[in-house]
Amino acid sequence: MTDEEKLTVKEFHKKMGAHTNGGVWGVLDNASPTPEELDEALEQAYTSRFHWRKAGTLTNDVRAIYMISRVYSHMKKGEPALEYAERMLDLAMKAEKEDAENWASFDMPFVYEAIAKAHAAAGNKDECKKFTKMSQELIDKLEDKQDRQICQGELDKVSC
Repeated sequence: MTDEEKLTVKEFHKKMGAHTNGGVWGVLDNASPTPEELDEALEQAYTSRFHWRKAGTLTNDVRAIYMISRVYSHMKKGEPALEYAERMLDLAMKAEKEDAENWASFDMPFVYEAIAKAHAAAGNKDECKKFTKMSQELIDKLEDKQDRQICQGELDKVSC
């Protein structure tokens, strides 16, 4: 954002929501992030949710909660990872119906993948395997090759 760039408040929230959400991926892709990197990723995930709730859709909120749950899973903090995973699933079921124009075919595989990772962080092997399988079944049905590859890449990181 340049000093001369003029945005409405809603445009600002959308831009910051996308920016902070995107900033989390680098840490999630790192197999051994530092505690400081994880703390910053968590702050970005919460910040993203704040901005999306101001200017986004239900789908944006699901994706923001996904990031919060994923960071907690990466931190090996099962309880908050599961708490946010449950919120995400509830909201995803609503968004799939009420925000269909923004809901993408890859959203639910990502939801199940995050739930699997939350269960892995909490030590719930059976639940982790259950949601891994649910995600895989949906990934296999994705028509877009790139979406399938991205979802599969994240699911392949699940270790029940």
